[in-house]
Order: sequence, then C-alpha cells, then structure tokens
Amino acid sequence: MKSVFFNNEVLDVEKKIIKEFSIPSITLMENAGKNAAEFIKSKIKSNSHIVILTGKGNNAGDGFVIARHLANSKIASTVAMVYSSKDLKGDAFINYNILSEYKNYVQIVSCKNVNSSRKLIKKDTVIIDALFGIGFRGQVDARIRKIFEFINNIKSKTVFAIDVPSGLYSYNQKEVMLNGDYTISMGVKKFHSVFFNGRESSGENTTVKIGVEPEAFDRYNKRKIFEIEQSDISKLIVQRRVNSHKYSNGKVFALAGAKGLTGAAFLCSQAALRTGSGAVILGTPESMNTILARKLTEVMTLPLPETKDASLSLDSYKLIKNKIKWCDCLLIGPGVSKNPETINLISKIVNENDVPILLDADGLQAFKNIKSKNRKNIIILTPHFGEFASILGITAEEVKSDFYNLSVKFAKKHNVILVLKGSPSIITDGISFYINSSGNPSLATAGSGDVLSGIIASFYSRNKNPLNAALAGVFIHGGCADILLKKRNANFTTIASDLIKVIPDSIKSIIEVV
Repeated sequence: MKSVFFNNEVLDVEKKIIKEFSIPSITLMENAGKNAAEFIKSKIKSNSHIVILTGKGNNAGDGFVIARHLANSKIASTVAMVYSSKDLKGDAFINYNILSEYKNYVQIVSCKNVNSSRKLIKKDTVIIDALFGIGFRGQVDARIRKIFEFINNIKSKTVFAIDVPSGLYSYNQKEVMLNGDYTISMGVKKFHSVFFNGRESSGENTTVKIGVEPEAFDRYNKRKIFEIEQSDISKLIVQRRVNSHKYSNGKVFALAGAKGLTGAAFLCSQAALRTGSGAVILGTPESMNTILARKLTEVMTLPLPETKDASLSLDSYKLIKNKIKWCDCLLIGPGVSKNPETINLISKIVNENDVPILLDADGLQAFKNIKSKNRKNIIILTPHFGEFASILGITAEEVKSDFYNLSVKFAKKHNVILVLKGSPSIITDGISFYINSSGNPSLATAGSGDVLSGIIASFYSRNKNPLNAALAGVFIHGGCADILLKKRNANFTTIASDLIKVIPDSIKSIIEVV
C-alpha cells in the first residue's frame, strides 16, 4: 500500500525525512526532477514543442531540473518564467543558476501574461506545469487565471502537472486550476489530487521516487491514508483447499429483491457465487421467486412471506433465522425496497443475530435502528454518498465537503467497516483510510453496486475478515471494469451483468502477481 498525504501536510513530512536521513533538500529535488523527466520522455516525441511553466517556489526548482535532464537527452524546451528570477530563492534559485549555463536545448523566457502564453504555446505543445505545487493556498490572481483559462481551452495539447495541478488546494474547489493530462506526484500522491474536481484536473496520476524509500513516508503517515495496490490484494484471496466441499467454501444467504427490483437480487447473488462462494441462497418475496428461479441456475432460491407491496414481511423472520444459522455471511439490502415493514424486519434480523453481515442499498435504511456496538461480527456497510448522507441526516454536498473525517469517525463510533462508493471508492475501519486504485467511469451504471455487494459478501463468507473482504471486493470490482474498458475501449457500454462475467479474469490477474 502507498501512503497518501493531505497537500498541506507533505511539506512538513519532507522536512522530517530530510532531518532523519540527513539528505539535503536539493538532492531530493534533483531526484524528483530527474525521475519526472524520465516519465515525461516516455510519453512524448523527442521533437515535441515543450514549454515549462515555472513559478517562484520549489515547484519551479523541479521544473528547472526537468529542463536540464531533458537537455541532457538532447530534448529542447522553453522555460517560461511566470515570475521574475529575482523572486527565486533556496534550491529553486540554485537550479535556476545551473540551468542558465545551459546554452543548448534550453531557452529561458519571460511569460508574465496571457499574451506571452499565446506566443509560446501553439497547437500540440507539451506543457510542463511547474508553477505552484502543493504550497499553493487560496485563489489565483486575475493574471494567472487568464493564463490558466487560455491553456485549459486549448484542445490540442498535453499537460504534465508536477506534483499537483497548479492552483489546486482542495478536491472540492470551484476556483480555476491548470488542468493536467498527467500528474507526476513527487514521492507520494496528494489527497486532493485523488478525488472529485482534483482528480478530474489531475488526469493520469503517477508517482516518482525522490530518493527515499516509500517506508520513510509511511512512518509519518499519522492519518493512515493508503492507496490500495494490486499486490496487497493478492495476499487476501483465499484459495480452496484440496479436501474442501461446497459448504466449506463460504455460504452466502442473500435477502434481496421486491416488486420491480428483481434485477438487484439476481446481480448480488450471482456475483457472490461467481466470486467463489460454494453455495448461495437467495431469500426473496414469494411472488418474485418464480421470476428469479428462472433467471438463476446455480443460486438456490427461498420464497418468503411478503407484504402487500411484494417486499419481505415480518412473517418471514422464522424462516430467515433458520437460514442464518446455515450461512457464513448474510447479505441484506439490494432491491428490498423501502417498505417500513421490510425495514423493521431488517432491523430485527441484524439486532437479534450476531453473524457476519453486509448491509447495502435499501437495507441501509434500517441502520439507524441497529445496534452495531459490541458485536462479535462486524457489519460491512456499502453506501454511496447519497445513502451515507441519509444515514448521517445531512446533505450529500456536506458529506462530499468533509468525507474523510465523517467516514473515519462514523466507522469508529459504530464499529463497522464502511465502504463509501465513489470515484474512487474508499474503505475505512475507523483507524485506517483506504483508497481504491482500480476502476473507471464504466462502474457508473445501474446495478454496479449490487454486484459489488455480492463480491464483498463472498469474500466475507470465506475469509471471515470484514476489512480484508471489503478491500479485496472493491479492488476486484474495479478490476472488472478495467478489463471491460480494455476490451471495448469505451466506458459507457458496460452494464452490471457484464461485470459478473469477468470476475474470474479480475481475480486471475491479481493471483498472477504473486
């Protein structure tokens, strides 16, 4: 797993690392710039028209180092200084002076306004954004804003943001920033580059080393924010034993479906079986049973007493309780409807049965009535931002503006594993905060969350560890979308049932990493 830091906390961490290892800061800048140049070279043509926008802080210093290493590879660039060289200091000033001695492949010019930018930046220009970096606070002034707007509106260009897109200080900001096609994060990724507007402006986000091992950053990761890597998930996949049988390989009991919502029941139960559980039983309203029994071949169905709205009724509790004794994980929620009697049933089931439970979709409506403390088996919740907002009694925008603190505090207070579905999804146990690194916009389709709940429930039924089940499930779910995107080269043609078909491929790609 890779540490991720809030933008405004990285500078302090770097100072601590410099002190701990007695590494001069200029050495870190040299390593960062050299490795960034190598990445840029891998993405461009050697004869590209390159403009490096520089500011007056350490981000400018990175830009000067990049220009020098490009020149060493006989790749020409124009260093466009948005501020005066008199404003430079420290390591940035030293690297500026070194670069000034380069007579070949480097041209240093002034770029004080948008008119200067128009003269420098033409069609198909490669722009290296070394203007502000993580030290930026507040809003850009009118002069810089016009430069940003001009560049953002150029259709044919490639922008490499150094560390973070210039002008970015919050993932939720409305103020203009310089949009990147690639963001080259120095040492570690920055939190505000990973979510919402920050993620959109960052483009493809990659990390380059700055001369210290990742473990050096891990030691100072007090918030315990991590990005999940594929190698982490390979350790969490439980293989079947030679002498295993269907009932020793994870038994999932899913309570799902209601009138008009049978698709959710199909998707979650089929996904659980396809992910590797040996047996899955779907408990569904009796009038829906015929429909689902025809659609499902390997999943067993259990018709249950229903309300007038054809949702699960309180009269089904005794039958459900018998199956709870059988299962290794109870999945509740996909398509059960918001019928008050059904919600009361779910509350009763969860409060009176301490078994591994995953609560999803409509089933989340019952959480306010559920006793989650002091449970032997921790509940997994899988809401999207709107559902989480409903649980908290606030708006989705309020959740979005402070989801890190809200999610961590909620998981800790209620002793649950929270999977907050988004782009990207996050997982927290109230101690650590995990960011999923797989997936793409094709997951934004009806039923995708139902597939996810089935995948996680399957892992929970087999490894009995709710946090590991959530981490593996979310990563594999995103991996399915990535596989489909490679096959189709379009992120808007995927439907939820497509994800189920490639679950084996997603798991295989992870296992093969070992």
